[in-house]
Formats: sequence, C-alpha cells, structure tokens
Amino acid sequence: MRNHLLLFMAAGTLMLSSCNKADQKTTPASTSVADSSSSDNLKIEFSGTENFTIKNPKLKVSLYGADERLADAPATLITEKEYEQKSVPFTIDLPVPKDADTKITPKPMGPVKFYITVSWDSDGNGKADQKGDIFIDYDKQFPKVKLNNETQKIYLKVLK
Repeated sequence: MRNHLLLFMAAGTLMLSSCNKADQKTTPASTSVADSSSSDNLKIEFSGTENFTIKNPKLKVSLYGADERLADAPATLITEKEYEQKSVPFTIDLPVPKDADTKITPKPMGPVKFYITVSWDSDGNGKADQKGDIFIDYDKQFPKVKLNNETQKIYLKVLK
C-alpha cells in the first residue's frame, strides 16, 4: 500500500511539473548553468539492480524546487543538462545556481525541497519516458536531493 501511495505521489508531482513546462522554459532559471562562479555542482550517483540495455546514450537530468508546504503549487525548473551515458551505474556533476531557492515560484514561505527528474529515450525508439526506457525507480525512493557537497543517490529501473 505504501509503494502505491509513493507511486501516486510521484506521478502527481511529475504531472504537475510537466503541465508547467511551457511556462518554465520562458524563465531564465530553466537554462543550464555554465558559469562556475555563480554555481555549485550537485554530484548525483545513478544506480539500479537491473541489466540495462542502452541504445541511445543521450539523457536529460533536471532539477526542480518547490515549497514543501504547498502541495498544490507546481515545482519550478531550476536547471537541466544533457549527458551521454553508455552504462549504469554512473555519476554526474549537475551545475546548480548558488541562489537556487530564490528561483522558485511562488516564493517559498517554508522549507524548500529539491528533486531530480530524468528524461531518457534509452531504447532508441524516438520517444523518451516510454515502456522500455530507463526511468527513476520511485518504488525504491523518491528522487529528493539536498544541495550540499554529499553525493546524492538516485535509483533507476526500466519502465515496464
């Protein structure tokens, strides 16, 4: 029952974030950060227990932020970057602006939560996030991350 609730919450969060993608892409916060003087790196380790077959190595990793207390407010895209990976597990450094929490709209009144999403057409059929693609394993753990110097672990699986 707990796994079903977590899956339902994750699906709802993803739906809310995808509904606002058009709005978020018009904000300057949605671009990848390149200037190291105004950013920090978030080290993320992706792993999984399955045997992964990767035909298309290109994936996009996105960081979203939201006020923990506002359940109805959509998450804000903070940054995203494309990577190429030919095997799992792997570790990446995602550039994150130092003022990431100030980019969240509406302005957080309470604690801020950050989480990672992955968009990957790993089976090479031209459609990302479909059956057969590598995706975040929400059954194992929600991809919440802390913006600190510690390596954050995200679990992956193949969508069935």
